[in-house]
Amino acid sequence: MDGVIHISSDVIVELVRKTIQGIPNIQIVSRFSAKFGIGRKGNDGIRISIEEDAADGAVPTVSVDAYVLVKYGRRIPDIAWDVQEKVKTNLERYTGYTVKAVNINVQGIYIDDPLPEPPLEAAMEESDAEEDPGGSSPGVPEDAPK
Repeated sequence: MDGVIHISSDVIVELVRKTIQGIPNIQIVSRFSAKFGIGRKGNDGIRISIEEDAADGAVPTVSVDAYVLVKYGRRIPDIAWDVQEKVKTNLERYTGYTVKAVNINVQGIYIDDPLPEPPLEAAMEESDAEEDPGGSSPGVPEDAPK
């Protein structure tokens, strides 16, 4: 039985993302801070290119571009090398595709892990407290007996 197996580019992007997230001291650039990602196959700091030559039945080749931030104080070339090796190994192991290139683009550094943003209600309560330093209740005159 002859057949062809195609692996979705979204699956490959997710495999690359999970691999990079498992490496300490590095973060993928989020879509909100990236200046790219509008084009084809741009997805949260990871772009891939798959070359399939169905005519000769060759194994498809994959090229990966990853846009990352490295933790301050870490040696950038060492971390980039680790990312390249782990991404290449995982892609070849799980897809069977040949990895042509893994390009690591360091877009910047970060100091600490990003803090989670407070819920909108908590932010609203904090801003209300800052506007009313006297602590009086709304609708109650300040000279009213307590």
